[in-house]
Amino acid sequence: MACCFSLFYDTSAMNWGESSIAEAILTASEDAMKTNSVSLDHPLQNRDFSEAKMLDDAVTPATGGQLHIVSYAPRAFRHFREDPKFNNHITHADWTQEWTATKDKPRSAELGSGKSGAAFIKSINGHYMIKTIDKREVQVQCESLNDYLNHFELSPNSLLMRHLMLLGVEEVAESGKVKMTKYILVFENITDVPANMKLSMEIYDLKGRVPKPGKLPHVNKKASGTLKDKDLMRDFRVPPAAHKMIVQQLEKDTEYLKKHNLMDYSLLLIIVKPELTLEKRKQVAQAYDPAAGLSPATIRSITGTHTPLRPKSQYYHNGVLSHDCHEIFFMGIIDTLTNYHSLKKLANFFKQFAFFEQQLSTIPADEYGNRFQSFCTSIFRHKPRVSNIVGAPSSFQ
Repeated sequence: MACCFSLFYDTSAMNWGESSIAEAILTASEDAMKTNSVSLDHPLQNRDFSEAKMLDDAVTPATGGQLHIVSYAPRAFRHFREDPKFNNHITHADWTQEWTATKDKPRSAELGSGKSGAAFIKSINGHYMIKTIDKREVQVQCESLNDYLNHFELSPNSLLMRHLMLLGVEEVAESGKVKMTKYILVFENITDVPANMKLSMEIYDLKGRVPKPGKLPHVNKKASGTLKDKDLMRDFRVPPAAHKMIVQQLEKDTEYLKKHNLMDYSLLLIIVKPELTLEKRKQVAQAYDPAAGLSPATIRSITGTHTPLRPKSQYYHNGVLSHDCHEIFFMGIIDTLTNYHSLKKLANFFKQFAFFEQQLSTIPADEYGNRFQSFCTSIFRHKPRVSNIVGAPSSFQ
């Protein structure tokens, strides 16, 4: 659903242009470079994770007044974007280019499909997105940031959404009064799939819960937008090597989320069905064979994917090829900043009288994580199908 170029869904209260938000991101990025010019080899200190820095340069939106920017943990997030050990490989030049709009390459804004009604803005090439989050989520991110980076260092192929920058933006009237503060999270766009594949694309937002009474599957999946648990009527067959990697990573990521008392997250799963000739399908099968040892650039040239290249992560971020080589699956765990706080506990108490626990998202983090992991593991299968691709790698048999 398209919307005006306003970041926030409450357009009557806020009418900042999306160009102002992009300018805030660029201002914070440049500041991080100027004030943290030391080598990335220099280890992060505890203070780097708790810093909340008010930037000297304000942004002036078209509506008047000023936007004052607070950059949270700027040095830690810069390390996460640029340090190779985190497997992101985002250079400062590429990051800046992604947020610099031109007449030929504008940014795009759209409303989310969730209950919050939050709006999203995509970067120029669609590699990154920004959304608003609430103050409680900011606190969760700041308190867990050190462990968050440690998790990606130990698990560079993590399926968790990659948070790349966190900003607080204050709207200050000409009188100097602070009218309101919003918090902006910048993250990698999991739905960044090749344009030629989007016509055949299906997107699922899966929590692993049993549908509530009266929630019926969509009849026309292509016209329904993002699909939910109630719409899932299939499993996803992948080669044994890919299945092993997915299952192991789901376990590691879920343990991290349970450790930090997080819940109500989802597996965002994008299915594309590229139209390929038999010869092209052979090449794609070879590209996704881990035994082939092809470089990410070669994989990308064969498959047509254009997501950020990660040498250690050909499966998740360049897609997972189905066992029969007819589909490619892109996936990630999203909305990972909601903890099981008092309001969630209260909601759980009252909802128990109307629904079964299997139908609820507002359940304790351990229970949510166990259910989520069990469900996600169950929908990926590695039972071999007879390959109809002559010359397909043995790992697909």
